[in-house]
Amino acid sequence: MVRDFLSSFSFAPMNATLRTFGVYVLTSLLMLRTLVVPVILVDFELRHDYIAQYLCENRLRPELHCDGKCYLAKKLKAAQEHDEREASQRLVTQLLELPHEHLLTTFTFVLSSWAERELEPTPFLAPVYVHDSLSDCFRPPQVIFS
Repeated sequence: MVRDFLSSFSFAPMNATLRTFGVYVLTSLLMLRTLVVPVILVDFELRHDYIAQYLCENRLRPELHCDGKCYLAKKLKAAQEHDEREASQRLVTQLLELPHEHLLTTFTFVLSSWAERELEPTPFLAPVYVHDSLSDCFRPPQVIFS
């Protein structure tokens, strides 16, 4: 079903600049997912004064010198818990749903033409040949140069 949906799209009429723009947008969206923690840190550094003055839990107790670090820790912990939750949901999906899909798949095996014909016996037997390769390597040279 998904394969049919994806095959219905054709990228042939798109010009190169639009296609390149689409590639950049999709790549940036994928990278944004991996750069969640650095984005949180950059946001904290850019809005440090605002966070320390209005969003910090310890803003009424300046002797703690928190300066918004509690807010940063809370955001980082929330991002980590979100990633762990998504990973556990993916694992549950892989463990529970995928085997069910494989049970519905039927396999049919068809013998190929080479398996149906009988093999003809060869007119000769291969000579029995035993070669001791270790004795070739570990022996003194037979020719002495003078």
